[in-house]
Amino acid sequence: MTSILQNDSSVSFLKLCGSPYRVGCDYGFRDSNNIRRVLSHYVDISGWFGSSLVDVDSLEICNEKFWSLEGLSEIRGIADGSGVPIENLIYHNLQKYAIGACTHFAGDFNDSGRFYHGANIDIPVFLILRDSLSFHFQRRLVNDKIPYWIPCITGTLFGIAGFNICGLFVSSSMLTDVKQPKKVTGTFHGKIICDLLSSCSNLDEAERFLSRINGWGGWSIAVSIPKDKKVIYAEYHGDNVIIETKNNNFICSNHSQLFQTDKTIIPEHSRLRYERLKGLLLCNDNSARPELSLFDKFNLVKNAESKFRTMNTVFRNDHIVSILADCDGNYFFANSKNAEQKKWNIIRNI
Repeated sequence: MTSILQNDSSVSFLKLCGSPYRVGCDYGFRDSNNIRRVLSHYVDISGWFGSSLVDVDSLEICNEKFWSLEGLSEIRGIADGSGVPIENLIYHNLQKYAIGACTHFAGDFNDSGRFYHGANIDIPVFLILRDSLSFHFQRRLVNDKIPYWIPCITGTLFGIAGFNICGLFVSSSMLTDVKQPKKVTGTFHGKIICDLLSSCSNLDEAERFLSRINGWGGWSIAVSIPKDKKVIYAEYHGDNVIIETKNNNFICSNHSQLFQTDKTIIPEHSRLRYERLKGLLLCNDNSARPELSLFDKFNLVKNAESKFRTMNTVFRNDHIVSILADCDGNYFFANSKNAEQKKWNIIRNI
């Protein structure tokens, strides 16, 4: 098996392979203490943070379509492996996927000759569960499909970014100006991302995959091969998909650029982060460092560097992890502590 080495020993790297149920059961067993801790935390905060949690009980869900048979099998495996009720795990997963965040970019900015593809993964429920929620990396080989790596948070299925052994790097971000319908008719986003990583070996295959998406709510997705300095960008709203081939670069926060016609409904925090990131990456200064832009805490509202992270800063207060790839074939990550110090950890020997 391929080994992954990194210089942050506090982060777990789990190798998971086999059927979806076996993958889930293996993960659930190995991370059972953390999973139980997170689910217990929901009980502890009941009544205190009710308004901050998503009312997932009001969602109308076709489980087989939303989770897919593979997803249901894996989440059942996690429940069996960790010894927790599957209903509690489903509730936790809906809290993650009902509200997402993230800022991402890819490109060769300012004609520097250097291509980067990076993303901040921000999850609002982390603000409530920060004392128990943590992230880890999974190397997944499910049913002999293409092996891939994703950063995950405790007790959740799949992920919203990652890379595979063929060199594809994927990032994504929820479009908060697109409503999440109460009647859930599409597939949840994490399954879409992992299906892409496990089935596509090049950008042509990825583009065909993206054209067939039928998801829940609205998300942006970027797929690149960093060593080839090529990226495609897509947005979907349910089963409506728009794909753009980007020859140079793209920048995205939490609002639509392809579907959007009414700029008045763009969330202020998303607009501010987009404008700040755009200013950093397109500053016409070849000394600018795109790889540090994800750690930026400048607040455009105050026009000053913020001492603390906020929803308006590129480095948000609900940040979980940043991931980055470059054209030399290197992959990096930074958890919140490392990101505060503007420090990347390299992932070796993938």
